[in-house]
Amino acid sequence: MRKFLSIVALSLIWGIALSNINSINSKAVAIEISSGDAEEPIDTKEADSSKTEVSSGYSDTDNISVSSGDAGPSEDDIHGIYVSAHVAGTTSMMEEIIQHIDETNINAVVIDVKTDEGTISFDMDSELIDELGVEDILVKDMPGLMNTLHEHGVYTIARCVAFRDPFIDSVKPEWMLKNADGSVYEDAKEFNWIDPRVKEARDYLIEVAKGCKAAGFDEVQYDYVRFPTGIKEEDLGINGYGRRRAVYGFVRYAHANLRAENMPLSLDVFGTIINSAVDSNIVGQEYSWLSMDCEYLSPMIYPSHYYEGSMGIDYPDLHPYETIDGAMKNSDAALKVVNPKGTRKQAKVRPWLQGFTASYLSKYKDYGVEELKDQIKAVNDNGVYSWIIWNPSCKYQWDAFK
Repeated sequence: MRKFLSIVALSLIWGIALSNINSINSKAVAIEISSGDAEEPIDTKEADSSKTEVSSGYSDTDNISVSSGDAGPSEDDIHGIYVSAHVAGTTSMMEEIIQHIDETNINAVVIDVKTDEGTISFDMDSELIDELGVEDILVKDMPGLMNTLHEHGVYTIARCVAFRDPFIDSVKPEWMLKNADGSVYEDAKEFNWIDPRVKEARDYLIEVAKGCKAAGFDEVQYDYVRFPTGIKEEDLGINGYGRRRAVYGFVRYAHANLRAENMPLSLDVFGTIINSAVDSNIVGQEYSWLSMDCEYLSPMIYPSHYYEGSMGIDYPDLHPYETIDGAMKNSDAALKVVNPKGTRKQAKVRPWLQGFTASYLSKYKDYGVEELKDQIKAVNDNGVYSWIIWNPSCKYQWDAFK
C-alpha cells in the first residue's frame, strides 16, 4: 500500500524549493508550443500564483528510478524522432526513414495515433472506438509496421493527443469542457477540449492506449495533457490549482490503469511550466507532481519558444546550447522539489528538442547539424542521454545523428 506524505510536510518542502526555483528565473516565460501545437502565447495575467500542494502518492521505499544522473549513457537511452501518421502510412517514406535509422544512432520513433484532428490513425479492435466512429485509417497495417520497426531495433512510442479534440465533441458533448453558462468551450481557434475530470473521457483515452499496446507499441505518450492556453478563471470556473489537480488526477488514473497493462506512460509538457508558477496554473501542468506518475517526462524545451531574455539569454533561438542547458538545470531543480534525496520512484526526463528552423522569429538561426548537436550536448552535459527531435515535416538532419 502506497503511503501519502502529509499536506503539511509537502507544503514545507514546496515552500523552500519553489523559492529556489523562482530565483532561477522570476519572469514567467509564457510562450511554448507542444509537439504539433501552434498555440498563442499564454496569457500570464490571469492565473493565480498560489501553490497549494498535493501528495505524490509515493513513499521513500518505492523502487528507485532517478530522473537524471551522471552514470553516463546506457543501452536503454532513447534517441527519437517524430513521425506523422501520414508518413507512417506511406511505405516509401517509412522505408527511407528506416534506412536512415539503420545508419545513425536514432533508435526510437514517435508515431501519431490519436491525431491532432481527434481521430485514430489505425484500426483498433475495440467496441468503444467503433461505437464512437473516431477512426480515420492512415496506417493500414500498424502491427506490421511495429514488427518491421522492432526488427530494426527501433523502440516505438504512440503519440496520443489527449484533451484537445476537435472531433469527439460532435459525438460526446458531455465529455467536453463547459463555459460557465453550460455551453461547450471553444478556444481562440474554435477547438473544443475534453474535460479531464470526466471519468468516461478518461476511460476512452485509456482505451486508446490499450489499443496501442495491442498493436505492438512499446509506450504510449499523451500530448496536450493540459488545459487550453488563454483561458480565464471566469471562463470555466476553475482556478489554477483546480486545473493542476484535474490534470494530475487524470494522469494518476491513467498511470494506474496502464501499469496494470505493463504499458509505459510518457507525458509531453510545456517547457515553461518548469519554473513559472503562472504558466503552470494556466495550463494545469505541475512538473514535479507529474514526474511521480509516469515513466517518462518530455518537456518541450525548443529554444525558439522562449521569450527574449529567458534564463538570461538575449535571443534563445540563437543560443541552442545555452537555452537547453538552462532548461535542463531548471528541470533538475524542479524534480528535487518532491524527490530531494533522489531516492523515490520518479520519471526519467526525455526532452523534446528543436529540429526545425523558426523563421517566423525576428531573430533566428537555421537549425542544421551543429544546432542539433549543440542541443544534444547540452542534454548530455546535464546527465541525461535520452531525447526526441521534433520537426512537423518529418525531415531531419541525419548527419547530426551519425
